[in-house]
Amino acid sequence: MALDFYQQNNKEPFFALEDKQFQDLAGIFNEFQCRTGLVIDQFSDAKLTIENQATIIKIIDDYIKKADLNKNKLKTVTIIEFRTHLKYSHKKKNDLLLKGD
Repeated sequence: MALDFYQQNNKEPFFALEDKQFQDLAGIFNEFQCRTGLVIDQFSDAKLTIENQATIIKIIDDYIKKADLNKNKLKTVTIIEFRTHLKYSHKKKNDLLLKGD
């Protein structure tokens, strides 16, 4: 497991990213770090506030607009699934806790 996501409101596991999925999202996480100064990595814990989630969703939306989504379909699926998880959590107004290995 590369990174586990928990809902802060109930500490329940929400979803997890495997190593390959994390690598597929590396560009998204790098852009997030550039915009916010916050680091998402596989080895440390972090918190994604509702505002941070909105920032990542925006980064993903921008990526989808300019990327060739047919070039790497598995990466595209990973990015869209990740966006779906964040969108759900954002809508429910749940901060997320990230637990690295």
